[in-house]
Formats: sequence, C-alpha cells, structure tokens
Amino acid sequence: MLKHSSHALFTFIDYARSNQKTSGDEKPISLIDLLDQDCDFETQKGNPVIDTNCLLSVLITDAQLTTADSNVKPSERNARYDGVITFGKSLTIIVEIKPRSSNVWFGQLNPSRQNLADDKTTTVYRHPIVLEWKEIIKQLNHLLDFPTISGCEKIMIEDFRSFVDDNFPFLNPFDSLHQCKRNPKLLDQRINNLLKSLLRPEWDESKIGYHRGGGYFIQTPYPQIGRICLSHNEQENDLVLTLGLYFGDTQRAAIAFYKSDPNISHLQGTKWGAAPNFHVAYRSSGLMGFESENSEHYLQFWKDNVDKIRQQKRAEVPKFLKSLADQKVLSMTKAAGEKLEEKFYNTKMPSLNICPGFRLHFPIPNAEALDKDGKLKSILAEKIKEGLKVVGLDGSEILKKS
Repeated sequence: MLKHSSHALFTFIDYARSNQKTSGDEKPISLIDLLDQDCDFETQKGNPVIDTNCLLSVLITDAQLTTADSNVKPSERNARYDGVITFGKSLTIIVEIKPRSSNVWFGQLNPSRQNLADDKTTTVYRHPIVLEWKEIIKQLNHLLDFPTISGCEKIMIEDFRSFVDDNFPFLNPFDSLHQCKRNPKLLDQRINNLLKSLLRPEWDESKIGYHRGGGYFIQTPYPQIGRICLSHNEQENDLVLTLGLYFGDTQRAAIAFYKSDPNISHLQGTKWGAAPNFHVAYRSSGLMGFESENSEHYLQFWKDNVDKIRQQKRAEVPKFLKSLADQKVLSMTKAAGEKLEEKFYNTKMPSLNICPGFRLHFPIPNAEALDKDGKLKSILAEKIKEGLKVVGLDGSEILKKS
C-alpha cells in the first residue's frame, strides 16, 4: 500500500518523523528532503545490501513501548526484514512488524552488520521508532475523506482495513461506530472504548466488564445498581444502541433500591422505557424471571414491602409466589409455572433468593452518525445521569465532569 499510495506513504513518513528521537549529530528525517529521491520497497527481504547514508529502524506494534535501553546498532545476526524502504542514497528504513507487543524482541531492530556495505559511511540512528497500529489505521481512515485521494488508493486502503478487521480486529482504534462496518466484534470493542471514555480517571477501566450475550457494562459503586449496560442491535438498517440500567438485580441491591424511594416521574413522556425485572436466584445464580404488568404498582408494592425481600425457604416458595400473583405484582403463567418446576421444584435447592429488580432502557437510534459527529458520548453521559436520578444519584462518583 505504501508503494502504490503516495498519500499513505507521506502520512507514514510524517508519523515516523513525529516520533523520532535523535541524539548527538543525528539530523531528524525530513519528508521534503525525501521527495526527490527514487523510492524502493521490499518485503521479507533477507540480508539485502544497505549502502545509503542513513539507516532507521522502525517497529510497528499494538502499544507504545519504552525504548530507552534499546539503542540500535549493527549486530552479527542473520537478518530477514519484514519491510525495507529505500530512498535513493539518502535513507533506508527497516521495518519490523509485530501485531502483539508481547512478542517484541528488540534485538530484531538491529541491522545485520553484513547487510551494511560500509558501516563507517552508513549512519545508524541510535533510537528506534515505535509506531502503533491503531494510530496508523486511524490515519488511514482520515485519508479516505481526503478530496485528493484517487479511487485506486481508496480501494487499497479499504482492502487493507478489511484485512485487519478479518484477521487482527484488536489492532483497530475503534474511534467511531461507522468505522466498525456493523461487525459485531468491532462494535463491541467500540462500545467498550465509549464506556471507558465516560469514566473518571480514578474509576479505572477495570470497572468495565463484559457479559456474554449482554455486551459491555460499567460496574458501579452504588448499592442500588450493579451494572449500567450498553448494547447494540440493527433495526431497519439502522444501528441502535440501547442503554440499560438494571436496579435491584440481586436481593441485597433490591433492598437498597426500594429503601431509596425510587421515583420515575421525571421519565414520563420521554423515550425511556421502564419495566419490572422480577427474578429468583439460588445463591449467586439467576434461575428465571417473571412478567409483571404495571410498573407503578410494582414499584409501590416493593417500596411498601421491603421486608418481604428476603430468602424464602423451599416450603414457603409456593405460597409466597401465589401471594405476589394474587396482588398482581407478577404474572404466574403456565409457562412460568413449568419453568419454575424445572428450575427449582425438580431440584434439591433448599431456598430461593427473591430479587424484585427494575430496569430502565433508552434507545439511541442513528448511533453511527451521532458518534461520527462527536455527540454520542455526551448523550450517553446525560442519559446515565437521568437514569440514576431515579434513586437520587447523579453519577458524579464515576462519570467525568461535563
């Protein structure tokens, strides 16, 4: 691609120049000085003759590495270079490619002494340059919007991006949803980065978790709500993100939730959806959920009956659930009864945990355009605050200041 796209080549050289550290009499590389030089490209080249005035070693990998103790110098090794770019008699760039920085061996950045026609006349830059794949791919994405780029260059860049998406998706910068091209794995990674970008530095990224089938979530410090989730789905050819706040997901969280006197009145007439999320669990494993018809009635019942949110012994379970059904707190359908029989009564479980959860969800259509315009993060932060207001919280403990 560098060989056949001048835009990609100039961008690559400029990126390398901006990361170059020189010492002593070394002069930084200059893009202007290289423009009038003949340019040659080779890949997987073993022991080529290098007779240019200067030699520069470049590593491309997935993370920035400290190279203070890794001065480049000719070695006696038998070298095969992943890439060699030669600019006339001025400069040779040897390129080492590592998708994973954990596989980097800095000795591979040293040129072979036998490659140098005369190591007294070829100056070897002491410091290697480390370039990150995510920055390279980000720059290529920007190039696609340049008005001067040719059709052939666009095709090459798009093909290269597809190659990375298919084989090395972890190298992508995930800077925008539209760059993910509806690839589920890439969309998940973009959502992961979006959630990280919302958090205060002290509420570090280790608080971002992943639930199979449910996507990425923020683990909160609040007793009323354990997770704030963000998922994606496609509706009528539109990418829709759904923000989900799951209050009272465990028995302990449910007690804290209803003791907080939850109030959803400020969500009336908005796009927010609110629904009961009653389920039963054994120890820390959820078993099944039940439908409920009236959110307001459900909320009020549990606010008035927090003392009923407790572990029920096996013999108490039928009477307890029937009482909830009679008071229209949950619906005991035939299907629910059969599932309860399978999941609980046909087992030897001695008790059930009662988890009268409550969920909020907010759909965000046209998410790709919003993300491209830089508006999506502020919308997410605003809606998280709106959702937490149900229990009198504002999210200031976890969210960056506006």
